[in-house]
Amino acid sequence: MEIINFKKLFENDEYVRRSNISLVELSGDNLVLKMKPEKNQFNAYNILHGAEIFALMDTAAGCLSIAMGRKGVTLDSSVNFISSVFLGEEIYSETKIIHSGKSTEVIEVLAKKGDKIVAKGSFTLFIVGEIEISGKDF
Repeated sequence: MEIINFKKLFENDEYVRRSNISLVELSGDNLVLKMKPEKNQFNAYNILHGAEIFALMDTAAGCLSIAMGRKGVTLDSSVNFISSVFLGEEIYSETKIIHSGKSTEVIEVLAKKGDKIVAKGSFTLFIVGEIEISGKDF
């Protein structure tokens, strides 16, 4: 079985770095990621682009799957955008596994700024394999 260092995998991901996403905490099935968006991630209205919020949420779902020892790829997703994010505000992910089957997982992800929900999503991941994980102590 393949052994992956979760922290190193995350820190070496170029997309994650370019998106200004960092690890905060993993507790059970709640993976907290933080995004501190920069000006180039905002739309013409100076509101964080929905694709950036989606990227944080999709990254959280995929990383949670990896942290649980599974290689999951997004098969389907649905996101409701609830409130805006403005320049200077940080957002966080919160995750929860709703279903963990042999070939699929369903993960609920919230994007929040402080206690306020920015977006709520459901991500169905197709499981392509299992892995052994180290480096979850961050």
